[in-house]
Amino acid sequence: MFRALSAALLLFAAGCDRQEAAAPAAKEVANEASAAAPVAVPSLEGSWAVTRVGGVADAAALGMTAAISRNSVTLSTGCLRRAWTYTQKRNVVAFTASPAGSSNCGGGAPGAGAETAYAALTEANIAIFSKDGKEASLSGTGGTLTLERR
Repeated sequence: MFRALSAALLLFAAGCDRQEAAAPAAKEVANEASAAAPVAVPSLEGSWAVTRVGGVADAAALGMTAAISRNSVTLSTGCLRRAWTYTQKRNVVAFTASPAGSSNCGGGAPGAGAETAYAALTEANIAIFSKDGKEASLSGTGGTLTLERR
């Protein structure tokens, strides 16, 4: 009887040991699966209104817009347009100023707000999205440019 009881206790202890060892393994598999599935990052492609330049909320008064296609960006304000090429890999962006630009301003210079926006875009290296991808803040050493999808 003592042997039967000892054997039953050993089997019970062995079964408990296996369950404890299996639990961490299941957690590791779940953690690896969640780490392997990256969160989708929206694309910058589309039509945007510039809502903030360098943190100043009156950028909408500039009437500045951004048109972004597969590899190019055009910022427009009134009679002036400037273009860039760009790349986006998740939240990392890079903009290269293009010599292409146009002005129907009759020789007038763009305002300080437009120049600040151009500098912010040229130096931007990160895009932070909010409002389910309907807002993007482009930031870098030149400042911050905030866009809202149109």
